[in-house]
Order: sequence, then C-alpha cells, then structure tokens
Amino acid sequence: MSQILAPYCAGEASIRLDAERVAVFTDLHLQPQNYHEIVAFAASLEPLIGRCDAVVILGDLFESYIGREDFVHPAFDPVRITFQRLRQSECEIYLIRGNRDVLLSRSDAHHLDFTVADSIICTAPEGHLLLTHGDAFCLGDHPYQRLRRTLRRRGMRPVLRTLPRWIRWRLARGLRSYSVQEVARKPLDSMMLTLPKVADAMRAEGVRQAWIGHLHEFAEHELEGGLKLQVLPAWEPGTAPKWIG
Repeated sequence: MSQILAPYCAGEASIRLDAERVAVFTDLHLQPQNYHEIVAFAASLEPLIGRCDAVVILGDLFESYIGREDFVHPAFDPVRITFQRLRQSECEIYLIRGNRDVLLSRSDAHHLDFTVADSIICTAPEGHLLLTHGDAFCLGDHPYQRLRRTLRRRGMRPVLRTLPRWIRWRLARGLRSYSVQEVARKPLDSMMLTLPKVADAMRAEGVRQAWIGHLHEFAEHELEGGLKLQVLPAWEPGTAPKWIG
C-alpha cells in the first residue's frame, strides 16, 4: 500500500537572486548557550568580506527564533557585526526560513538589513538553482506538516510576534521538546524526503537543480527527467560554505 502523504505547502513565492559568487550555509542552530559556535560562525564569514556577492543561509540559523530580540541579543554580536561588514562590502545577506526560525519576518529584515525568504531561485553556471530549507518535502510526517502549515498561515506570524516574549519562549521550548520526543518515536520513513514532490517543485520553478538542508547529512539524488538534488550537511565550526559561481 502506498504511503498517504500530507499536502505540500511551499510558503511564500520564491525570490530571484542574480549574483556571480554566492556562499551557502545551512542548519547552524546557533544559541547563546553555545557562544563558541557563534564566534566560530562569525570567523567563517570573515574571509567572505569583499569576496562574494551574497551569503545565503538555508534555514535554521537559530536553534529557535522567537523574535527580533534574539538576533540583537549580545551573544549574537559577532555574527551581527560581521553581517554588517559584509553588507558594507556590497554583499547581500539572505536568510531562508527553516523549521527553527519560522518567525523570521520581513520587518526583521528591514531593521537588521538582510532579506528573508522561504525559497530562492539563484543563477548558477549550470542553470537556475532552487535554494530552500527542505522541510516542506518531508510529506510522510503528517503531524509536523500540520504544524508547518499552521505556523505559515496568513496572519499567524504577526499574531505570534505580538505575544509577550516569555510566552513565545515557552511555546518555542515546548515545540523543541515535542520535536525531540516525536522524532524519537516516528518511523524513519515518515521523515524522509518525498522525492517526486521535490521534482514537481523544481519543474514548477523552471529549474533542473536544487540544494536543501534540514536533514543535516550530505546526499545527492538523481530525480526523474534528469533533475538533480543535493542535501547539504549541517554547518560545523571550522567548515567552509558551499559556493555557487
């Protein structure tokens, strides 16, 4: 019997990025408690100043993001300051929403000088490339996909952002705890990519290749029609970005 899949929810329309040199990171899961990782990521960004046109983070920059207060937390000063230096060198910063930073909003982007997106279509030497987090393609995981659709429902993000910080913090903590417990007891196949849906999304966007994160381990997939998918590994301190161009 074939598996019944959850409905696919792509999120907001893709934005277009036309740049010659793009550095890509994914799944950093930064948090103030691990300050050494924040410093290490800032160090990974330093060599990019003056060398690239854009930096794209494919989601989950934060372990959990509950509002602009997180990014202006003093612990994140090394990353925020390095982002500013990149922007001063005419490098654009793009943060794609992941499952841990779904509350990133365009108002954050306006105040903190980066661009927020659910997906990006990037010009690459081999043709256009789809960049997105990848959680939208795990359609066997019905509970998570219901939560994902709820959090991305029109008007939901502004409502959640108006809640007092302590309530948002408790909600995020509860969701993380729920996620850990659920992952431990879910069948592995429910958390796998639904590759035909990836291919459908790529054809709809008019691309023949895609890069995603979310699964934390490198993988390559040849999809129907000669389409190519790469799953990028989660960032680790000391690792370099994946380059486009």
